[in-house]
Amino acid sequence: MDLLMEVGYSNTTSLGIAKRAGVSRGAQTHHYPEKIDLIVAATEDMFDGFAEGLAKLAAELRSGKVSLDEFLGLVWKRMLEGDWFYASLEIIVAARGDEELQRRLQPAIFSLHNRFESIWRSTFAPATGSSSDPVVIMNIVMNMCRGMAVQAVLRPDREFLNDMLKEMADLLQEKVAPIVK
Repeated sequence: MDLLMEVGYSNTTSLGIAKRAGVSRGAQTHHYPEKIDLIVAATEDMFDGFAEGLAKLAAELRSGKVSLDEFLGLVWKRMLEGDWFYASLEIIVAARGDEELQRRLQPAIFSLHNRFESIWRSTFAPATGSSSDPVVIMNIVMNMCRGMAVQAVLRPDREFLNDMLKEMADLLQEKVAPIVK
């Protein structure tokens, strides 16, 4: 993923990955015969790590250790720190023009979204007076965060992004409430 972030999908090679990992080309091809095999496996691992981190944050919200505002801020921080979002964006853009990559990644995407939705169902209920489905609301929130992260590439105005995050938190509280256990 580090190499992918540095040179992009089209310039990422199996040989470059093997060198970066400090393994022989033979060892690499034994486990991952083609670049796409490496990319798919790395993407699945990256998605698993993000989903596990999100599940931990949701558990902290349910236990009352963090507030809804803090939860949203931590989700946003996880999206901006590290390479999860930008690496996944690079892969998604590559998959747009590569049918095999798209076909191979779709199960990982569906699995990731199913995990997210399971987290949302166990963590959120409609806020008082709201009839909104928390799964729909949280998917909207995640899409808003992704859009903000894309915008941050060319407009890295932290204050403006934080203002948007605060407004999103206010809107979120009108629609969902954490299930505190």
